[in-house]
Amino acid sequence: MDSQSNYEGLTYVSKEPSVGTLRNAYSETVLDLEGYFDLCRNSYDDRRNEWAGKSRDHRKHGADAFPWEGAADMEAHTIDERITRLVSLFMSALNRANVRAFPVEAGDIARSVVVSGFLKWMVSSGYIPRFKREMELGANYLLERGILLTYVGWHREDRRFLQELSVEQIAQNSPELAEAIVSGLADNEITALIQAAFDGISTSRAKKALKDLKETGKAELPVVRRQIDAPEVKTLAPDGDFFFPSYVTDPQRAPYCFWRTYYTPQELENKVVTDGWDKDFVDYIIGHYRGINNDVTNREDNISRNSSLNNSTYESNDLVELIYGYQRLIDQEDGSEGIYCTVFHKDFDGNDLAPGYAKFELLNGYEDYPVVVTKLSEDSKRLYDTPTIPDVLRGIQNQIKVERDSRIDRNSLATLPPILHPVGQAPSDWGPGRMIPYRRKGDLDFAPAPAFNSGSIEMEQTMEAQADRLCGLDEKSQISQIRQQFLVDKFLQHSAEVLRMCYRCFQRFGPDSIFFRVTGIPDPQTFDKGNAEENFDIVVNYDVLNSDTESQEKKLEQIVALTQMDRNGRINVDRLLDTVANAIDPVLADSILQPTEVAQEQIVKKVTDDLTKIFAGIEVNAQPNGAQIALQLIQEYAQQPDITQRLQTDQSFAARIEKYSSQYTFQLQQMQNAQIGRLGTAPAGMLSPELQQPQQPQQLQQ
Repeated sequence: MDSQSNYEGLTYVSKEPSVGTLRNAYSETVLDLEGYFDLCRNSYDDRRNEWAGKSRDHRKHGADAFPWEGAADMEAHTIDERITRLVSLFMSALNRANVRAFPVEAGDIARSVVVSGFLKWMVSSGYIPRFKREMELGANYLLERGILLTYVGWHREDRRFLQELSVEQIAQNSPELAEAIVSGLADNEITALIQAAFDGISTSRAKKALKDLKETGKAELPVVRRQIDAPEVKTLAPDGDFFFPSYVTDPQRAPYCFWRTYYTPQELENKVVTDGWDKDFVDYIIGHYRGINNDVTNREDNISRNSSLNNSTYESNDLVELIYGYQRLIDQEDGSEGIYCTVFHKDFDGNDLAPGYAKFELLNGYEDYPVVVTKLSEDSKRLYDTPTIPDVLRGIQNQIKVERDSRIDRNSLATLPPILHPVGQAPSDWGPGRMIPYRRKGDLDFAPAPAFNSGSIEMEQTMEAQADRLCGLDEKSQISQIRQQFLVDKFLQHSAEVLRMCYRCFQRFGPDSIFFRVTGIPDPQTFDKGNAEENFDIVVNYDVLNSDTESQEKKLEQIVALTQMDRNGRINVDRLLDTVANAIDPVLADSILQPTEVAQEQIVKKVTDDLTKIFAGIEVNAQPNGAQIALQLIQEYAQQPDITQRLQTDQSFAARIEKYSSQYTFQLQQMQNAQIGRLGTAPAGMLSPELQQPQQPQQLQQ
């Protein structure tokens, strides 16, 4: 294929894709990325302490063993320990982060609040399947392989299941078909109605179902059920699943990219029905290219390696490898640009029996490739020129391993130093309680053991501290905390972009409306797609200092103290209560916090019940909270003409009301005393307790 054909196949849209051009581009892309694949293989091995010649007993063996056969060869999990700590920090930040949608235009201000609640529900409810799991995998990839790559799309899947149906059950879905069966129409007409009512059923199965219905009143028919209709988020391995050209600096400006994935034959057959894949292609691929061998041999050390999700080689006869080729193509007629997707096999061009692709389509409405890409460090323009945590800490881990091995070897020498004996008269045995013969005293002796080197421990501690500083895990360093916040922000920014794309997919492909419920809103909310052109800046933020209990406590105390200076009511106390409760324990907060309207209704109901009991002659105590609302209710209650009259005539009733009201007044005084105790005097603008108290029932009588 000449260069002009390659250029046109990768630049301009046509009725059918140029599969040969895509196959060549895929092969060249994978070949050009071999350097990055080597980096990922080394990072994988360094994190998991894999090296050539490693033995299960952690001892050195063979001709190259140094300093002696059986010397220590221990693991040093310096890299894995820090990556695991950072991943835990990332996921904790994501679980506790604040998700907000900020409007881009003034007209979207009111809707932004609802969108923020909807995004929070998408994450917490599981509407995005396996979102937390995929983001945890992505955090590992970001730190270990230097690139975090997440696919975002919409997954709508209908699956057919055989179900035994009676005529009555058929009537619920297709009254016309049931009436035709009962009325005794011609068999060919009823068969046609069955095929129309049950999508995908063959003529032979429809005839068999009709025969069974006539004989037994029941038949097995395929029922289509919608299994999934939700956003799809998948973290893809940058060295095994998704590939950009090696020269790419901005992934969204790449002319093409590729997603390698695997399907079972059952999944491929289902794609023909649900996604419109070419049946001839699917049948041919299953028959000729079924089975994979994920075993790649490194040419340098002849060790079995692979560039996939894990470091284990395997074979599978039940999987089929397929490639999604995404291209940014131009329409030659009007110059319009679009993102096109072609599903093909890397070893099949097509022939007389089947085309070379399963599907070729325009990703309608997509302006960018359906992936979000984040680099660990923007220290180079090219996407694949990126450092990894194992690459940064490799030297430190190796030095720590050397120091530990040397101390173990020194302890081995100190436990049993080399035994000095006359030539040719080596002791036949050695150990506690052994009988060792000698000719004269001094024939047997120990060689001097190496002196203990305290500098080895100091060296290891220095290396550990340096590793913590490089990863932002040194709790004593302020610069290290800034580095930690930088890494957390990078991960959360990626998560925010994923949520933004999920929301856009919902607008394009989701249902017209959906019900959701979040903490702080009493009733389920109905959320519609809205205007497809609306746009929001989605932010997911978290302060790493919030993981420090003391720092978080001081911060919350300062915020609460601000309420005493809030003369104009600018602080929303209810939201402050939500924030403080979520900072203490988000799960517990969701369980105990209730909407303000619901809480007020409960207080009103409880106080009303108490007043009813007091009226009936039963003495009750005040509720533990809601004093302000309770006093207002008592005042309104006492001003009713019949209650006022009884208060004047029934001293016992008046005493019960007086006692009940005084308990709420005391609650308000206690809250005011707490403020006075912190400030030393009454805060500015605070009335005296006497002036703040509502009128008592006896005062109302006058």
